[in-house]
Amino acid sequence: MLKKICIFITFCTILFVGCGKKEQLKKDTLVYAQLSDPKTLDPQNSTDNYSQVAITQIYDRLFEIDEKTGIPIPSLVETSKKVNDNILELKLKKNVKFSNGDILTSEDIKFTVERAKENPKVAHLYKMIENIIILDDNTLQIITTEPFAPLLSHLSHKSSSIINKKEFNKNSDNYFKYPIGTGAYTVKNWIIGDSMTLVSNESYFKGNPSIKTVIIKAIPEENSRVIGLETSEIDMALDIPAISWEQLEEDGKVKVYSAPSTTTGYVGLNTKSPALSNKLLRQIIAMSIDKQAIVDTIYLGKTKIANQFLSPPVFGYNHNSKPQEFNIEKAKQLVKENNLNGISLKISVSSPERVQVATIIQDQLKRVGINLQIELLEWGAFLSQTGSGNTDLFIMGWGPSTYDADYGYYPNVHSSQIGSNGNRAFYSNPEVDNLLELARKESNDDKRKNYYNEIQYILNEDIPLIPLYHGNVVYGVSSNLKNVEATGYPEFYKYEFIN
Repeated sequence: MLKKICIFITFCTILFVGCGKKEQLKKDTLVYAQLSDPKTLDPQNSTDNYSQVAITQIYDRLFEIDEKTGIPIPSLVETSKKVNDNILELKLKKNVKFSNGDILTSEDIKFTVERAKENPKVAHLYKMIENIIILDDNTLQIITTEPFAPLLSHLSHKSSSIINKKEFNKNSDNYFKYPIGTGAYTVKNWIIGDSMTLVSNESYFKGNPSIKTVIIKAIPEENSRVIGLETSEIDMALDIPAISWEQLEEDGKVKVYSAPSTTTGYVGLNTKSPALSNKLLRQIIAMSIDKQAIVDTIYLGKTKIANQFLSPPVFGYNHNSKPQEFNIEKAKQLVKENNLNGISLKISVSSPERVQVATIIQDQLKRVGINLQIELLEWGAFLSQTGSGNTDLFIMGWGPSTYDADYGYYPNVHSSQIGSNGNRAFYSNPEVDNLLELARKESNDDKRKNYYNEIQYILNEDIPLIPLYHGNVVYGVSSNLKNVEATGYPEFYKYEFIN
């Protein structure tokens, strides 16, 4: 009997220890890699994707975009109603807490949106907001000067991420080093240029995240991100080159998630540079670029040629847009007739993949008599260079996270946004400005679309931007990470590792 009892106790001990080990082995730290580290955690001072990946995790917004429909859906908002064309009334969800335990109130909303309205980088998203009236701690009204069609979409933008008014006023100089938001994660450590460590907010109102720690690493080299996935040093990586998709999935350790995005890859032309102030030269460049060759060679046919600056999921996309057609013989003729042979230009890029795109364009322009010098810059230097106009051409991607044409066109071609605010083409056309202003006031969707169609027609003629391809969201992901979808920004709080 004693022997049986000893065997039973031993069995239970082994079972207990085994279960304990299994629990201890449950992975809850995710390493995420992207081309650059965040430049800032100030949501009202950021428009770059790499900063906004972190901002998405730390803060929440009044609305989020349903990426399947492109429609804004409530996030911090419980209910919303239009009092009239100029007044939107919002009721906030109750007992939403900031990471320091403070309760979110209408004061924080008012403070944040008014702060966003004051920053030149994003002020255009909120310029028509005249006043915000607080009715009580959970209710407020947003009053616009005129009807403002994309208001809900704009309130989903990362620049409307809500900050804690009280804490910001106490420590504004250091607030964004370790910001206080209502989001799923908070900042534990930030090594500039290397990595950022986020830890879960256990009181997150959408649920306690299974992933307790997220390490965002800056890995500029595409091959290094791919190798990191293969060796399991990285759990998830953004922007996987098409040539590596099948290679990664072969042994079953990595899955590639891909979906059409709102992003359009494009060549920007500095219309104020001495050479490119000539519209004819811009048109020649556009007709010299074989977009199909770029899509087939660099992206292996996994993206689609762009016929305009907006991508198909974005409201305002025009299926009938007809951009400058590829015509190498006509381009050669125009170069010869206008004594443009031998002209030299510089194109700035920010990644090895875009060097490859630029190299194809360089070869194509050489065929018509135009010389192109390629300059590879680190992301921060690239933004500074293009924002100050110290280059002729550049390659970028733009994806309106609001899924609305206003945020596609306005920051990129409205004259008020010239320079680092977004209009890096330094393009100014009063007719385009007027159409953009009319479109944001128009509540009728069909009339709004007509305004955007007119804008695209003008851009096809003026060529401040040459749309190349409509991009995809592409993640390489460890196969033991579940609940992942190819969304515009990773949603770490939804993910979970399986043993």
